[in-house]
Amino acid sequence: KFPNLVKPYNFISSQPLKASGTKKQKVAMEDVQIIEVTEENLERCQPLCDALMRFQAEKSKLHREILAAMNFENRLKASFLSSQNKLLLLAEYRGEAIGYAYANTYFMTEEGRYFLPDWLAAIYKKGQLVFYPEHQTFPANIGVFNNLYVLPNHHGKGLGLTLAKRLMDWLYQSETDDLYVYISNGNEESMAP
Repeated sequence: KFPNLVKPYNFISSQPLKASGTKKQKVAMEDVQIIEVTEENLERCQPLCDALMRFQAEKSKLHREILAAMNFENRLKASFLSSQNKLLLLAEYRGEAIGYAYANTYFMTEEGRYFLPDWLAAIYKKGQLVFYPEHQTFPANIGVFNNLYVLPNHHGKGLGLTLAKRLMDWLYQSETDDLYVYISNGNEESMAP
């Protein structure tokens, strides 16, 4: 369905990111619950999303100040509440939120491809392509794998891969023409084979 994605899930790293000062906690995957987030429990994702935004800002090689201004309110919550078709998964262990993954789909027109959110207007000029390559044809139904984050002390257990596979399965079943996976600059480790 997506000709440019050679091997499903190949972009997911099987190697956990190194986190200094974190102690691994023994958790069996069968003890982890993965739930679909709704508007009613969306706030449960806030600490995780804010941690991801801080991680992205710290790792960033470009425009660190913009990534540093991102948080749950202006990124995940805003996108979730404005998206018609979305899937937000939250992983919990004994009631503690330990990871999340988010994807959405939307219909994009030729005119819409040039849209710049406020947080990017300071970097890019109006009319400049930012999110879509020139070869992308519109109108199109677009699927986007937006966020994946697991607390560092829960890395190496397959939780990130489990969340990613659930999102990818959902995206593959959605009526989309093309799929985008957003990876922040500076986070090349997440693309390692």
